[in-house]
Amino acid sequence: MKASLFSALEHLEFIDIEKPYLAADDDVIIEVQRVGICGSEVHAFKGTHPFRNPPSILGHEVVGRVIEAGSAVDHVVLGDHVVVEPHYGCGECARCMAGDYNLCMAKTILGTAAWPGAFAEYLRVPARTVYPVDTSLPLELAALIEPLAVGMHAARVAAIKPGDRVAVLGSGPIGLATAIAAHAAGAGEIVMTDATDRNLAIARELLPSEALDIRSAETADRLAELAGSCDEVFLSVGLGSVVEAAFQLVRRKGRVVSIALFEEPIAIDLNSVMIGEFTLRGSSMYVREDFQAAVDLVTSRRYPLEKLITHRFVFDDIDDAMELAAERTDQPIKVILEMTD
Repeated sequence: MKASLFSALEHLEFIDIEKPYLAADDDVIIEVQRVGICGSEVHAFKGTHPFRNPPSILGHEVVGRVIEAGSAVDHVVLGDHVVVEPHYGCGECARCMAGDYNLCMAKTILGTAAWPGAFAEYLRVPARTVYPVDTSLPLELAALIEPLAVGMHAARVAAIKPGDRVAVLGSGPIGLATAIAAHAAGAGEIVMTDATDRNLAIARELLPSEALDIRSAETADRLAELAGSCDEVFLSVGLGSVVEAAFQLVRRKGRVVSIALFEEPIAIDLNSVMIGEFTLRGSSMYVREDFQAAVDLVTSRRYPLEKLITHRFVFDDIDDAMELAAERTDQPIKVILEMTD
């Protein structure tokens, strides 16, 4: 089968490898239909990701068709459209036993050398990572389930209550997904920031929100008005200035939740944390509860999620797709690879 190998930094190459087979009775073989290019793939491509390294086959925002299933698989059948939760824990450590397998130190992650990813024609996955989706759901919308699950987990970590004022700093794909999850959780007011015209426009179209352009003087005045008033603030871009803004916006005893990947260490003002007694937490991927919630929310068509998809490429043009995602030419939000129908 054809696969795209991440063979070196900033380099992908097509290779021909053996088609995956059923290695266990709980395996599922999927024909890949759509794959989203995630920011983590971009970080890997540029050499700034902590564990996605060459050589490996990337790709984890995947929807496909079941073409084979082991004898122990009973929740999907041949022909089903499915999405994949792209990680699983060891099942034995304290974190896994507590249900927090997203924090397992020995977990296996799709799109790494240990588990070849979806930038390929076919994919082998354990059945416990497979979620069926309605065949009436457009494939490219199903490919958005994984990034939305990141937002669903972040919203749950933040413990949003109905009517809360929420700020999302950074309106890229994960920031937008988090804003949607916050709205679905009952947030009463959502303030988003970004410095990209398209991101800000999409933020306004997706859900009721105030989208602020950080390049404008008016935004600085508005953020000053909001200082100390936000119940939850989400960091969805890894910049020190964004952390400083979050610490200014969060109310006392509020919550700051980081879902961003920081390329370099930064200094933070712990005096602000102490004085305000606000909680600073991380949010890492998701667990089954979040993933199923994302499946349900996308399936509901409650939000016009198709607006997140700005660029589409066929698999043969993956080099162009990755270059656009990495260089951010033409202001991409979500880039989708169309593999097969």
